Amino acid sequence: MREGARSIRKRSGYHPRAVSRSRIGSEIRGNLHAETIIVGGGVIGCAIACELATRGHDVLLVERSRIAGGTSCAAAGMLAADSERFTHAVMARLAKESRELLHKQKERISSLSGVEMGLQQYGFITPFRSYSEVSNYKNNRSSNSSDEPFWWDRVSVQQEASWLNRDIYGAYYRPSESEILPVNLTQAYVRAAQAMGARVMEGVQDVRLHIDVNGVQGIRTSIGTMTSKNVIVATGLQGEELMRHAGLILPVLPVKGEIAAVHFSPRHIGYRPDKTVYADDIYIVPKANGEVWLGATSLPGRTDTKVSVQGIQKLFTAATSWVPGMKEAHFLRAWAGVRPSTPDGLPYIGACESIPGLFTAFGHYRNGILLSAITGSLMADIIYGKTSEALGIQDLSPDRMNRKEILQ
Repeated sequence: MREGARSIRKRSGYHPRAVSRSRIGSEIRGNLHAETIIVGGGVIGCAIACELATRGHDVLLVERSRIAGGTSCAAAGMLAADSERFTHAVMARLAKESRELLHKQKERISSLSGVEMGLQQYGFITPFRSYSEVSNYKNNRSSNSSDEPFWWDRVSVQQEASWLNRDIYGAYYRPSESEILPVNLTQAYVRAAQAMGARVMEGVQDVRLHIDVNGVQGIRTSIGTMTSKNVIVATGLQGEELMRHAGLILPVLPVKGEIAAVHFSPRHIGYRPDKTVYADDIYIVPKANGEVWLGATSLPGRTDTKVSVQGIQKLFTAATSWVPGMKEAHFLRAWAGVRPSTPDGLPYIGACESIPGLFTAFGHYRNGILLSAITGSLMADIIYGKTSEALGIQDLSPDRMNRKEILQ
């Protein structure tokens, strides 16, 4: 996982410039206080830090390892707001809002951070082998889906995407779908946050919530206590343990996924997809750095980040069935990550009613990259006093699981 993450940064076009480790010196050690502390340096935590700092808020972001070192570095970076099958109306709404917001923020964040995100909008293709596959797909689509994709018949598919298998019956095309380089996006968020005054600390171990009868008072860590008015837990997989110490039940279910990257030589460039293929058995994502990413396996309950031969073989078999020219591509690398899912499929976003000053933003499963922009905006709104009800996200309340425990 760690080596895979380094490879992604090396090849993505992002050149590491360590996230201000020097700022973990006397400047921060002599001032271990902030109005809001964010625990977790993945894409969600960094997006929140960016939004709060942009609004002039005093922010300290704390990460136990390094920025974008966990789930965020293992994502495929698809902004699949229309293609993803959301079963809950609030998720469908937030996905579209977040994709739109990220496009609006792109220039400002890139300018502040100096990082190119690799954001591309060439649309997604969902292909089918038969009429029955199309019928099953329509029947399984959620009623919350309001998108109206273009239908391409066999002739149109060959005209618009000649690199696809010629036996394809037809395909849906969604032109608004986009994709991005996940590590670059995360680094862009955090550097933009720093440019606006946020402080960032990496390598902070043994984080625990500091709570008393009056509510949250900050966090206790391996390097000392940090005080704050607010604490936002955005630690993904580690969120459940951190919240359990506060007496709150917020279950997180790990789901491992494997991804492979390939490259097409100039000789075989005609075989390279120029749009994302979003099929039931695989996604094939052409990236801004010239690579094509294939993903992803889904292994519930697995927390290791080892890549299996079986998993990669499954990806290549599916990829070549849709894109025959894939067999001419050169293998670059493969990596794995563990996504933080929740029992009801909804992330924990909002304020913890029983503990004043404590907030959560984790459990985004496979949509952390997609929902990063809107999560940052929502959490900033909540910190500044808006309620979940006013924002229309009461169903994402971190207290919902605890209410269920009480009712049971």
